[in-house]
Amino acid sequence: DGYIDFVDNRLLYAVDTKIHHVEAWGSFAEHLREYSGGLGESEYRQRTTQWGKGASNYAIWKWMNTMSFPELGLSTDRLYDIKPKPRGSLPFDFNGYGGIDLIVAQDGLIASDLLNGFDLEICKASFDGKKFHIPDPHLTFAAKTKMETNRRAVVGSYVAHYQEPEGQYVGAIEFSRNASATISAVRRDVPNTPFYKRLDVANMLPDRYNPNADMFDHHGTFQDPMVKMKHGASIQFHNWCCKLIDRLRKYQQRGIEVVDAPTIADNFRTYQFSIMAHEMM
Repeated sequence: DGYIDFVDNRLLYAVDTKIHHVEAWGSFAEHLREYSGGLGESEYRQRTTQWGKGASNYAIWKWMNTMSFPELGLSTDRLYDIKPKPRGSLPFDFNGYGGIDLIVAQDGLIASDLLNGFDLEICKASFDGKKFHIPDPHLTFAAKTKMETNRRAVVGSYVAHYQEPEGQYVGAIEFSRNASATISAVRRDVPNTPFYKRLDVANMLPDRYNPNADMFDHHGTFQDPMVKMKHGASIQFHNWCCKLIDRLRKYQQRGIEVVDAPTIADNFRTYQFSIMAHEMM
């Protein structure tokens, strides 16, 4: 349940939140069958441990090749080095599955800043090494919670205005335009939230998309970084709204009462769109 998954291109850069991304560490035996490639448990554990030792190199490659967009304020000089301590070992899951979610903050933030940016108040319960911190204890201990005000407003409006594109195969540009129309309606309903900054930056970029561009010439196609930023921002905002809805539903299914939850029809489908695969997932 990564917030902004390090191995997932559906939600990388468009939403201006306090969380930079989430990494999945601790690949356990339950993932053996799906991802081991026929290896036994011991061999698979050795391989994922080796991945853990080289995870910082992978992080740098991922940052440079898919997450570094200076035009959106995500520049190449914000690299970091995350790995186990010397002589330590911790398996790292390249597929995004693991038992430990490592939440990486934007530059200059501390753990408490991240807690204050969570969707649901109950998720802010924490232990800082000395004390437990329980938000709204009268609700938390009754298995109830509130949703962060701005996110609740955005989700409620997005659900009200979103019309799923028709057809089984929807192109990236078509999906982007559909999402942009929904976002315009949301911004009329909810004009002041901290989530629109990078949408505004993307809107100011020149539109280099060329429907007649040669697929082997990246200029003007969706492989063109400028096109990806221009049209991908609205897609990723859509994916972010879907992520919020999925998490809201997950906690409700666990028996948590979200006391001020937005109204969402049971048949509302949270299909996310993969920018690279050009398909809904």
